[in-house]
Amino acid sequence: MADDFDRARFSARLGAQRLGQRLVVRDTTASTNDDAWEALASLGDGAVVIALDQTRGRGRAGRRWSHAPGLGLAMSVALHPGCDVRQAGVIPLAAGLAVLHACHALGVGTARLKWPNDVLVGRAKLAGVLCEMRRAAAGGDAVVIGIGLNVRHATGDFPEELRDQATSLAIEGSHASLEDVAAEVLRGLEPLWVELQEGDREAVLAAWSVWCAHWDHEVTVRTPAGNVTGTALRLDADGALVLRTASGDETTVVAGDVITSPEGCDAA
Repeated sequence: MADDFDRARFSARLGAQRLGQRLVVRDTTASTNDDAWEALASLGDGAVVIALDQTRGRGRAGRRWSHAPGLGLAMSVALHPGCDVRQAGVIPLAAGLAVLHACHALGVGTARLKWPNDVLVGRAKLAGVLCEMRRAAAGGDAVVIGIGLNVRHATGDFPEELRDQATSLAIEGSHASLEDVAAEVLRGLEPLWVELQEGDREAVLAAWSVWCAHWDHEVTVRTPAGNVTGTALRLDADGALVLRTASGDETTVVAGDVITSPEGCDAA
């Protein structure tokens, strides 16, 4: 089944100098994020794992990513971030922005971003990102960026309970292949990662903010400490979400899930 992934087509579209040059493609795996940690140890920084079937992909807050074999992109990238630990909150935003740009390049210009890790079309989820940071076996911090993106699904390919909450590139009119999508995401992620490594978080945050779907709308953010409701105003310098509450005060949410519509699954 891994033979069904056209590496020549992927390489021809890639255009990245680092990301995707060390590529592992699996027929099936439990989680590409888990495999990417192993690939980091064996292949080094920038290793990428793609699975045609992912059986236990995980998302934020312990949720599960629903993956249809051969129809969706399950991809994880392993990287060593720089010494600025504050960029951790910006990494998921950069990854989501790369996914968004890929969707636009592949013909779905209506895709928009939802803080912190989702790509939507209207109220339907198209993709999600899950980032995991830990100490690498060889020392130093490392991050794995997991991406789940619905590519070739028809409506009937989603579980019944998700059909009103999820969409795919194909449903939105794109004829992109898994190879096209993987290459476009990595090509877009590489320069954003370089910007973060050079300390230019502001440029990434500004670019992300252009495509956010919920500015000036009232949202509820589900956080570990409980729900917070307010008008979404902006990102702060570390990628956290700034809200104006009903009292008129501003509050900053560092981690949580924005609830603006019925939710599907989260990422990778």
